[in-house]
Amino acid sequence: MIDGLHSELGRVGICGRLRSRIVAELADHLACDPEADVGSPRDLAEQFANELGTSRSRVAAFGAFAALSLAGALYAASFAAMSVVAPSLGQAHARTGWLSALAVLLLLGAPQVSFAAGSLALVRALRRRRSTALPAAEVRVILRRAAVALAFGAAAMIGIALAGYEYAAELPGWVRLLDYVSAGGGVAAIGAAAFPLLAARRVAVSQGGGAGDLSDDLVPGVEPHRLALLVAALVTLVVAAAGIVQSDPIDGVVRGLADGGACLAGYALLGRFLGLRARA
Repeated sequence: MIDGLHSELGRVGICGRLRSRIVAELADHLACDPEADVGSPRDLAEQFANELGTSRSRVAAFGAFAALSLAGALYAASFAAMSVVAPSLGQAHARTGWLSALAVLLLLGAPQVSFAAGSLALVRALRRRRSTALPAAEVRVILRRAAVALAFGAAAMIGIALAGYEYAAELPGWVRLLDYVSAGGGVAAIGAAAFPLLAARRVAVSQGGGAGDLSDDLVPGVEPHRLALLVAALVTLVVAAAGIVQSDPIDGVVRGLADGGACLAGYALLGRFLGLRARA
């Protein structure tokens, strides 16, 4: 029994001191009650894996959101500094055209994807915080969202560093230093948050059940496509309203439509992978 459990725990990704502790506790329990019905080694290992994988997926989601909050603050500080000091930067001021275009793409696009994926991972983890064991498909969705959030968060920080390099001729030294420090600090925080994510991925959760969709995150019972359209419409209205407040309604409407369209594009491209529609 003990040898079988040791082997089965390794099969489901539970190794090291945790496996030794589980085996030792079971051995102690059987020593006290040799006739105890504890189930088969395979069933026990899968039960431990389902509960551990669920717990670790929530920790990964919380850790990712915390790291991205810090990275987001650093990003905002650098972006604001560049916008104030050199508001009209363009390719004419850059060292190389294609790198500056990549920097702008990362600066403007990556944070939005990171924030959306990280927020959805956090929402799902919070909604399922009382569940002892989640379906494997749902654990997979939480981990995918956290992974995408961290990856695009790192891309945004790389964009900050690239912008500092590409526009060095137009930026004061303190702004460039801020860009590099912010990028380094953000990447370090994101890298630290990747360890709980990797630890969660190593555990083989096998519990059956569906992954849910966007309605499980926001408004249960509402069709995911309608929710996506509603979110895109709200984003468009908010950005357009900001433009009107700033006395630039045309630009606000254009940016609002672009951001709303980006929301729908993200839903179309990443919807299934992130568990926003259908089943992952």
